[in-house]
Amino acid sequence: MKKIILLLEMFILSVCAMALSIDGDMVVDNMGNKVEMKEYKKMIVIDPAAVEIIYLLGREENIEAIADTSTTKIWPAEKTSKLPSIGNITKPSIEKVVYHQPDLVILNPMVAGFSKVLTERNIPYLVNSASNFDEILNSVRVYGVLTGNKGKGETVAREYEGKLADLKGDIQKNPLNLKGAFLFSTSPMMAFNSKSLPGEVFRLLGIENIADNLPGGRPIISSEFIVATNPDVLLGAMNISRKEDILNSNPIVKETKAGKTGNIAIVESDRILRPTPRIIEAVEDLYRELSRES
Repeated sequence: MKKIILLLEMFILSVCAMALSIDGDMVVDNMGNKVEMKEYKKMIVIDPAAVEIIYLLGREENIEAIADTSTTKIWPAEKTSKLPSIGNITKPSIEKVVYHQPDLVILNPMVAGFSKVLTERNIPYLVNSASNFDEILNSVRVYGVLTGNKGKGETVAREYEGKLADLKGDIQKNPLNLKGAFLFSTSPMMAFNSKSLPGEVFRLLGIENIADNLPGGRPIISSEFIVATNPDVLLGAMNISRKEDILNSNPIVKETKAGKTGNIAIVESDRILRPTPRIIEAVEDLYRELSRES
């Protein structure tokens, strides 16, 4: 019985775990890293999503420096482009981090290994890794606390919770009834599965993700599979910049429902792949576009 109770507790913990959460007087990420729950005024933010959230909260003065991205801008670009840089997001400079003497570093999951050198120098850090809408909105509240603006964090989170509820209501009234894939690349053709943010977007829109039962985090979609599933819609992001790249990637694509109806579109990666509340507005735009075409 004790083993059953322990397993049940572990299951509940795994289900309820959030990307960032408040535990007593500590802020905890889902990797177990902890920092004191207080305002941090010299933050180095090596995660674009966290940068955007802090700007949404109007607390950019708490950002000491950020990391550059290779292919996309960080909103609001006219302001973030002027911030000091500690290097690229995939290869931050520990020398530059130390130079700025931060009181907190926010890491992107891609560079979670950078935490080792921060630990060696007693620099506190958290990893920002929200993977669904609830985690994104919860992280807004947490960053409100970390930037000394808890009230604003609550206000912004509730505003976007309202937008999300309205969008869900619209989708329920007028479902898309589509199936398709959210593509990561065209050569080879690879798609996001349901455990990714694009997978969450499909789930919200009620679009059946044809890549769900394929192996791997970004499974390869074969010509045979495209023929068998005949997707209604194909969306592209990340390594795909033009819808023609999807349409011309394989002759079979033009024979699908998506190809014949022109239900092929490119979604800005910084809006749809970055876990900030702005993704909700991107999904609103996507729903309107697909509603017109379906």
